[in-house]
Amino acid sequence: MINYFFTKVPGGEFNYYTLTIIAAVALILGSFAFRIIYKKRVANRDFVFKKMFKKVPSRLVYFSITLLFLILVRYEKIPFFSMRFWLYSLLLGFLAMTAFYVYKYLKVYPKELENFEARGHVTEETKTVYLPGKRRK
Repeated sequence: MINYFFTKVPGGEFNYYTLTIIAAVALILGSFAFRIIYKKRVANRDFVFKKMFKKVPSRLVYFSITLLFLILVRYEKIPFFSMRFWLYSLLLGFLAMTAFYVYKYLKVYPKELENFEARGHVTEETKTVYLPGKRRK
């Protein structure tokens, strides 16, 4: 079992090149789509969404670039980098990230949004209370 994951140059044909390239392109397109959704939510003054999901598009791009790199290395059969371990660990990391953000969106985000709305919005009057006064002579 350990040999299967850690073989430096995995033998046999890897028949999933096109499927993984399509998945990497889908991740990049998903990143652009999420960035559009993110900008719309931020334009509507959803500050909680802005704070919680700011890094999602860049992380999707990082995963897709890493996936494309690993597929290229696997195609060229470069030792050490073409181990199955790297592809499986990338898949496991992506699933963990997805589960984390889904949990944040379904459980944490509604509570934070409710908490933010309960605090009320900052008015000009409350802003000036904390600003320093004019200099006295």
